[in-house]
Amino acid sequence: MTTSLIQSPTQPTHLVAALRACGCAFGLVFLYSCGYNLFLLAPSIYLLQIYDRVLSSRSADTLLMLTLIVAAAVVVGSMLDIVRRAALSRIGSWLDHRLRPVVLTASFEYASRADRGVAAECYRDLAALRQFLDSPASALLFDVPWAPAFLLLLFLVHPLLGVIGLLSAVALLALALLTEMATRQPLAHANLALSRSYLRFGTALKYIQVIRAMGMQDGAAQIVYRDAEVARKAQDIAMHRTEIILGFSKSVRTLTQILMMGAATWLVLDDNSSPGIIFVASLLLGRGLAPVEGAIGAWRSFAYTRNAFNRLNKMLIAVESDGEARMVPIPERSGLILDNVGYALPFADRQILRGVTLRLAPGDCVALIGPSGSGKSTLGRIIAGVLQATSGCALLGGVDITALRLCGGTRHVGYLPQDIELFGGAIKDVIGRLDGADPGKAIEAAKLVGLHEAIMRLPQGYETDIGEGGSLLLRSQRQQLGLARAAYGNPSLIVLDDPNSSLDYDGECMLFKAIERMKSRGMTVVIITHRMGILPVTNKIAIVRNGTVSAFGDSERIYETYLRPPSQTGT
Repeated sequence: MTTSLIQSPTQPTHLVAALRACGCAFGLVFLYSCGYNLFLLAPSIYLLQIYDRVLSSRSADTLLMLTLIVAAAVVVGSMLDIVRRAALSRIGSWLDHRLRPVVLTASFEYASRADRGVAAECYRDLAALRQFLDSPASALLFDVPWAPAFLLLLFLVHPLLGVIGLLSAVALLALALLTEMATRQPLAHANLALSRSYLRFGTALKYIQVIRAMGMQDGAAQIVYRDAEVARKAQDIAMHRTEIILGFSKSVRTLTQILMMGAATWLVLDDNSSPGIIFVASLLLGRGLAPVEGAIGAWRSFAYTRNAFNRLNKMLIAVESDGEARMVPIPERSGLILDNVGYALPFADRQILRGVTLRLAPGDCVALIGPSGSGKSTLGRIIAGVLQATSGCALLGGVDITALRLCGGTRHVGYLPQDIELFGGAIKDVIGRLDGADPGKAIEAAKLVGLHEAIMRLPQGYETDIGEGGSLLLRSQRQQLGLARAAYGNPSLIVLDDPNSSLDYDGECMLFKAIERMKSRGMTVVIITHRMGILPVTNKIAIVRNGTVSAFGDSERIYETYLRPPSQTGT
């Protein structure tokens, strides 16, 4: 028996934990930014020294030494800027490397039980976070705290100049906030529509052969284009509003510069101040307003990154909060128990399943039969752990099957769905569930279902590439490979949804023999079927009608009581 630890929902998400782990690195970047911004004062000091020392003394040596010192300061400041940008890029790379597997797994989990479009968008959000750290906008965040420092220096030069700088900074900040309010809703609509367009485009590509065969290309393209057009219009609205506000901010910036130079000149004329304050005030104003101006231009990047972080963290919270901090035992060979299982679609009142109760021992094989729409496939997905029951529970060895999936116990469950998706290239990888394990396990599973000899007759054997999604195989071959994948690793429970729908006589014989081998190994087999020909390999039958099990028992008794055609019964 093995165990696995499920993370406690009270712990921070992996995203928050990773950012906290970068705290020291961000602190180092802040120190680099402090040095960089201090060295930005060099031109202002240089101008003051020229007016106060060089012009009064007319000393070429003093001018040379000042120039060399300031040049060195500018070079060191530029190096610090390069280093901090490189550090931010390294932080982004490290975060991507650490979080990519976690986010990918969480996206798969979220897509399986919530919204595929949101899951795909959250997966892209991780790239957006890294791109932000690689962009100049991230370095701008470390310059913002220095804007008040430069404005304070203006107050030290003269209170009038400080007041002008402060009022202009407040005006620009107000324009930045206006940009946020004016673009928030259009950008949200654009992101939603664009995500929907990408999702529908992916679905169209997946079923392109059917779409072409039925002449639906233009209609499918129109649906994808319609969502993309909604996104484009919303983006245009946000862009136009940003451009208008940015134009006002440039006007405010230019007028402030003129007013600052005029006020400094007036101080020179009225207070006999050094003429150097004209240029010093202009430079300090530029440095003080630069982060605020940059924030207006980069506001869309800030807003998108903030939304990306919130979406990604929300998805991680939703996925990780399903776990509990405990050790969950994973059974080696155990029976299946369904205890009052019910299921309803989200936001729907109608129950698809209700009150389903079954008990199967290791080695049992049960057939779930019933009319279309009775809930058989839904029940099969709950048993396989694909869906979670909205009431009751499905237990394997006393452990909820959903909990087994969350803690990595899915190797104890095999599943063959109706729509067979073979993800992977080589046959050994398809059968082996892409886990990179010992190829011997894939061979064992192929032998169990009777495919080993057929695979060995192929030119490359288990290394044969089946094409993307099994495109190079017939449907019956995909179904047989799907059966081998379900049997991989000798799971305790195997769920087969309509496993003989595409098989000929020889294929059905192979399937029946495979099921008998599974039963002899103590596997619990659940078969969802419409075809009565498979019933002889079962030892139990459950009849599903209107979302509940109306009859359950030994195969012979259930068949004789409920299923035998009237013409075959005794008179």
